[in-house]
Amino acid sequence: MQKKASNKIFLIIIAILIVLTAIVIIISHNQNTIIQKPNPSEIAQIIENKEITIIDVRTKTEYEQGHIKGAVNIPLANITNQITYKKNNPIAVYCRTGKRSLEAAKKLVKIGYTNIYDLGGIENMNIELTTD
Repeated sequence: MQKKASNKIFLIIIAILIVLTAIVIIISHNQNTIIQKPNPSEIAQIIENKEITIIDVRTKTEYEQGHIKGAVNIPLANITNQITYKKNNPIAVYCRTGKRSLEAAKKLVKIGYTNIYDLGGIENMNIELTTD
């Protein structure tokens, strides 16, 4: 009788572990899908879309040397402190090579933003920059 009881407990523990593992996988998958990585033609559409906030996460000096028209400069080091947009608003981030934009996108997800586009680096975009 005691062996049957310990087998039941063992099976219950295994079932709980399986459920917890599934929950962790689902949560981590959902966090990854919040950050969208558009292709080049989609990037052009995103930049033209006035409902999407474009954030340049490079330094102020880099931003002043040329940026996407309409972009706001919030350097990566300040992204979590200076961002004030609603958490569900669409936000697109970019930098020079794509490394900082991905890091910024992950930080934004971590503080609750749910609709992030990682545009990558302007080195890889075929767009005109402005100094206005």
